[in-house]
Amino acid sequence: MRKSDWLQHYRGRQVNAEEAISVIQSHDKVFLAPFCNEPQTLVEELVRQKDRFQQTILYTLNIGSPCLYAHPDAESHFVIHSFLHSARLKQAYENHFCDYLPVNLSQIPDWLKDNPVDVALIQVRPPDEHGNCHLGISVDIIHALIQHANIVIAQINEELPVTCGPAYIGATEIDHFVLSNRPLLDIPSAEGREEEKMIGQYVADLIPERATIQIGVGRLADSILGSLKGKRDLGIHSGSITDTVVELMESGVVTNAYKEINPNQTVCTTLTGTKRLYGFAHQNEAVHLQPADYTHNPAIIAQISQFCSINSALEVDLLGNVNAEQAGKYPLGGVGGQMDFIIGSRLSHKGRSIIALPSTAKKGTESRIKLSTSFVTSVKSEIDYVVTEHGVASLFGKTVKERAAELLAIAHPVFKEELKWQLKQNGI
Repeated sequence: MRKSDWLQHYRGRQVNAEEAISVIQSHDKVFLAPFCNEPQTLVEELVRQKDRFQQTILYTLNIGSPCLYAHPDAESHFVIHSFLHSARLKQAYENHFCDYLPVNLSQIPDWLKDNPVDVALIQVRPPDEHGNCHLGISVDIIHALIQHANIVIAQINEELPVTCGPAYIGATEIDHFVLSNRPLLDIPSAEGREEEKMIGQYVADLIPERATIQIGVGRLADSILGSLKGKRDLGIHSGSITDTVVELMESGVVTNAYKEINPNQTVCTTLTGTKRLYGFAHQNEAVHLQPADYTHNPAIIAQISQFCSINSALEVDLLGNVNAEQAGKYPLGGVGGQMDFIIGSRLSHKGRSIIALPSTAKKGTESRIKLSTSFVTSVKSEIDYVVTEHGVASLFGKTVKERAAELLAIAHPVFKEELKWQLKQNGI
């Protein structure tokens, strides 16, 4: 396309936020760009105009978002359908204007084919000299989203970095542009608790040299990454990366030198950190962002040998079933990419799947190792190791009784006798 064509389109479609959001109507299906790339100027205007809307559906994946649309004042105006929950949605969920949509991240692009939306709200950089708008800190499902949305509205934010990989879309794929430079949403790393540092050390012992890892976000994930500082030539192929990954790349722990695909590249679909990470990834060929149906595709992951999936959980039962999405009656988190990466690790040559979690919850008053769990995110047959601050349970190839014994050994001592009694009562 000639520059004059896309430039005319870009200049001719610029509107203010009020005008852009005015195209949204009651009962429309609106998909917000996921994670820290949620376009805050557009969201703020959407909430400001809330009184116009009745039962407008908002699709979200919440990591880092302030979730302004979940305020009690927004009840009856919005119905939130979240693929990935956060604590900020709890009240909305309890008040029945928020629901949970359990779909693996790798399958959301396919879901969009069957469930096209009326409006997509995204965030991109201004067009470059080729007429491409870079997606910045998150590629995730955006390519599929703009393909299956009737109207695409983009917040144009020069604060976004230029990231490598297929991390851009053509300016002519966007219907309306709202110019709004502002700081990006971020998630700072936090110092791990003592128990999380202990878990990190146990997990590090399971990671061989030259392995490629996937890991999530949060204090436990950062503690595990911090425990890998003695390793060399690790690779990363993950859903997200954090500031801690920058340290590992700069120190030579992560080189990606031995990956069979995407060698010398840390691969992810979203950046979940601060200015340090965003600045590090800017025009950095060592960091590539790919769509979620690539990063989370088990067939792609299977091509990487010694692939180690490292995921967290809310609880694990004594058979090894994993609940990573539901705390009591409330969704907390989601299926996300856990099963995608676990299946990929099981298909990988010498790969392994690891679940890491503290042994207790609610300030030590409740065991996270349980007789059974009502919600199963990942099934027992796919889990190789479960790690708490009390050690490592090796599950693959073990009988039911052997699994229970392994998991009892890493439960908190306060709860072991009760768990043993429960097992006996259930004939195990």
